[in-house]
Amino acid sequence: MPTLVRSVIAFLLADGLGVIGAVLLSIVLARFRGAGELGVFSFSMAQGLLLQLFVEANFAITLPQQVARTGRIIEPLRETQITKWYLALVGVPVGLVMTVFLGRVDALVPTVAAFAVMVIHSFIGSYHAVLHGLGQMSLLGRVIAGSSTLGALCGIAAIVIGVSLPLVIVFQGLGTAVPAWIWSGLLIRRWEPAWSPWRTYVTEVVRQIRKAGLRATGLRLLAILSQRWYWIALGFVTIGYMRFGVLLLGWVGAAAAVIGAYSAAQRFLVVLRMLPNAFFRVFLPQFSKQPEYFAVPWAVGLSLLVGVPVALVLHVTAPWLIELTFRIQEAVPMLQVMGWAMPGVMLSHLAEAYALTQPNYQPLVVIWAAVVLGIGFLSALWGFPLWGSIAVAFIYVGMETLYAVGVVLLILIRRARHELVGREVVRS
Repeated sequence: MPTLVRSVIAFLLADGLGVIGAVLLSIVLARFRGAGELGVFSFSMAQGLLLQLFVEANFAITLPQQVARTGRIIEPLRETQITKWYLALVGVPVGLVMTVFLGRVDALVPTVAAFAVMVIHSFIGSYHAVLHGLGQMSLLGRVIAGSSTLGALCGIAAIVIGVSLPLVIVFQGLGTAVPAWIWSGLLIRRWEPAWSPWRTYVTEVVRQIRKAGLRATGLRLLAILSQRWYWIALGFVTIGYMRFGVLLLGWVGAAAAVIGAYSAAQRFLVVLRMLPNAFFRVFLPQFSKQPEYFAVPWAVGLSLLVGVPVALVLHVTAPWLIELTFRIQEAVPMLQVMGWAMPGVMLSHLAEAYALTQPNYQPLVVIWAAVVLGIGFLSALWGFPLWGSIAVAFIYVGMETLYAVGVVLLILIRRARHELVGREVVRS
């Protein structure tokens, strides 16, 4: 228990500094340049995050498990980075084509900048995943906290001196990525002194492509996509929930100021999500080794105990919070509504920490998440023209709650079926 508490606190501090830095960056951007520029920034970064998740292919979940189980670092890390390079060969061109196709001229160049920094973050995320698998939660927490803080400061400085929005994104992205790359790479060398943190595997990938040819490279890409499809899908549906409103409002052509107001409200949810995220990252390796530790009544009780008071406080203090920070009054009712997603967010994170360690659960979790997300998008396409952005906020709460309940029911059904099969085997 003391180790668990220290690990959760380490991730809370890391996520807290990183998320608060990002929120401060958004507040400064809104104060200096208005809700419209905040909307363009949020939409561009959300699209960049989609590309990062494709390249990442959720190695942040599978690589720590592999390192924790085998104790090996160099070969799993090499395989991961090479796979990410192949995914980037597909993801970057497709992402650029889709950005042009969407036709939001105001977000085109900022989105390209976001693509560049997000791909870099994906490769550095592999180093973080290794430290996670080694159980170095406190060290990893310090790396994330320090690099995120530096990145936010670089972005804020870029806003203050008046550079363009694409350069703000580049300043913030590289300000985060470079310290994280150097720091986490040097830490991994404590376990693997012969490994070089500066190795990018670019030459190895180029050599493989030249030797194999275009046809064999295409077949390899198809094989990678078939192996990682549900992890990629899981990443997409996860960010679909977190950036649901910003992406939808951007894709349907909502005004940049409307996207900015929704984004301002959502920033507080991003801050609050760091608590369930800390529990998820700590319990994931634990449940991969000892899945019997997960109990549904415990998960539901903890979610209600934490989520309901947070939602009540947020509902009451929303006008004051928005006035103190973004000063975008249109964001107040959306924040009051969106706060009630917290019980569902907490429950889904606890349930996922168990379910994603069970091979038979993974495809079902992804499918259920995609179904709920599809329902949410269709509902929002119908509700937004009638009631505006407040409808999107209500739909977001419903999505988080429905998804969490579905994952818990899946666990209960599968456990009940397993126990029934076990009793039949004993009788026979």
